[in-house]
Amino acid sequence: MIPRAAALAMAVSVGVAFGVHDAVAKMKLEGADPSLLSFSTLLAGLPLLAIMLPFAGGLRLTLASAGLFIAAGIVNFSVGRTLMYAATSRLSSSGASVMTSSSAAFSILMSLFLGERITLSIVLGVIAIMAGVYLASDWGTERFSLSGLGLGLATGFAIASSVAIIKLGDLYGGSPGLGVIIAYLSGLVALSPRASLSLLRRFGKPVAIMGLAAALGQLLRYVALTSLEVDVATPLQNLRPIVTTALLYGATREAGKHPMIRHWAAACVAFLGILLVSGAIAL
Repeated sequence: MIPRAAALAMAVSVGVAFGVHDAVAKMKLEGADPSLLSFSTLLAGLPLLAIMLPFAGGLRLTLASAGLFIAAGIVNFSVGRTLMYAATSRLSSSGASVMTSSSAAFSILMSLFLGERITLSIVLGVIAIMAGVYLASDWGTERFSLSGLGLGLATGFAIASSVAIIKLGDLYGGSPGLGVIIAYLSGLVALSPRASLSLLRRFGKPVAIMGLAAALGQLLRYVALTSLEVDVATPLQNLRPIVTTALLYGATREAGKHPMIRHWAAACVAFLGILLVSGAIAL
């Protein structure tokens, strides 16, 4: 277990890492096959996880935690990450990234399951996050995608579920670093029917950036969960919409990829919800 202040900083950094990942996915690999992209980014991130293993708990593992980490990998990677890439291809610039903020709402259900306390700030924060989801979905405009909305919500549920499973893995004695590697390997096995190195050959640099950013984000999330509750760690990682929107604004000029005013508003509302849920703003 690490100091709470350090864990909070790590949870926020998770959002930064995944913001980079989301922006590159939208700019460079929007049309790629979701399952194949999931497989490729998992493979690209493994070397970083191996290097960081000695600094993230080493080889500490129990039979129960191993099973939980395997389950987390299947839910988070073969299901959640694939859904995220599918949502990215159907939603506007930062829409898919903001949609993942719905994981904060789903984390309430998970935290209740784990016996964690729910406060008024958390409830109001979730309402703000869901308002951000509404803005990001482009409801009522010609850009709205019902399938994109559904995929984004499914991604949020998968992320929240995997975080709860990871927390259980920590409680049952598993180390964060080894837990991420086990989760990655289980995700790769689940995605093995789509195994191919074609994306790595064609888009080596963006796939590598996405894979390394996601691996760092996952590792920071696992370590942060050793000291944080699920209903704190999950919302804090949703800084990713702010980072994604900023990166897309600065780096893209292609029609249809530039964030609109409603996307900035969605990111800001979602971030307000994150502050409320995390306790940074207490009511």
